[in-house]
Amino acid sequence: MIKLKRSTKITLFIVAACLITGGTAIGILVVATWGEINYENTYYYNPSSPAPIERININSDIGSVLIKYNTTPTDYYVQIDLDIHIAGIFVKGSSLWDFFNQIIWENGTTQVTTFTLDAKATTWFIFIQKIHINVTLRTDVVYNINSYSGTGSTSMNVPDNIMINNTNLATSTGSVSLTTAKNITFQGDVGMSSSTGSVALIAKHVNFTRDLVAYTSTGSLTLNFTNCIIGGDLVGTASTGSISFSSYNMKYMKDHTWSLETSTSSISVRILQFIEMGANVTGSISTSTGSISVYYRDILINVGALFSCSTSTGSNTYTPIGFGGFTESGINPKTITSSDYSTASNYYTFGLSTSTGSITVAAESL
Repeated sequence: MIKLKRSTKITLFIVAACLITGGTAIGILVVATWGEINYENTYYYNPSSPAPIERININSDIGSVLIKYNTTPTDYYVQIDLDIHIAGIFVKGSSLWDFFNQIIWENGTTQVTTFTLDAKATTWFIFIQKIHINVTLRTDVVYNINSYSGTGSTSMNVPDNIMINNTNLATSTGSVSLTTAKNITFQGDVGMSSSTGSVALIAKHVNFTRDLVAYTSTGSLTLNFTNCIIGGDLVGTASTGSISFSSYNMKYMKDHTWSLETSTSSISVRILQFIEMGANVTGSISTSTGSISVYYRDILINVGALFSCSTSTGSNTYTPIGFGGFTESGINPKTITSSDYSTASNYYTFGLSTSTGSITVAAESL
């Protein structure tokens, strides 16, 4: 047993008293200054002279952005519903504008519609925040869309039969997602990015006429294509996070390049090709620390595939599925080639590489 001297006991008593007193003071401060603010407003854009392509910019330091389309006819080209609920110490007796700058709403005077929500430095007092920016667009209008959220998610849902121009969805801290129905055409480039958060694209029956770039620094990347047409190159990058790529019956308008790369995690690729490709696909799939897994199937004699697999620490493995139809050559790199690759009208050609991890290819080609 350790015996404390009288001076030590006195010191501990004083420290405990200070902690209790300090805790009480903090509690009194919280009770005295705690407050809540609720704010709702709706912003409309209805141009007298519409442009062939309407340009929309959404900028928010804090908040979740949801971009969707109208389900019933509307006169407004853009409708933004803003819903803010904040709570915290020193909020009591304050107004919203003590924590945010006045909202910027430039509705078409410069051929660009801009909504901006800027936070002040005092927002650190906010303990609870629910900030929703819901953007509703018209189904019969072509838009050029740029959306950025500093802290919060950015998501976009596109219904059937929509045409869109350039689309850029980004967030600094939060997730980014783009989900489509069918018969969608992106006339311009598509960009999706997050510094800290996941990025996900779920596309069905979509025509991507130009390049598609998806990036996340810390988070997972999901790219899922079903019956889509690709007209440009495709780049998917994750600095620290996994990549999941899936394609079913893709069609290509020209020879096309893929690049899937992550620094620290695994990559999973699934390719099912049961229709004519239309062009060739060449690409790289690489990770520094992690495994690579590829599942490939085609049932056409004029579609082939080749995978060149290289790893510093790990194994290269080919697993036949169904009818097989692939041969192996070499060790590291190991080349896995479909028997119809040299005679196919169109083909997939991929270089697979990892520094620390294994590569597995499960494949079938008729």
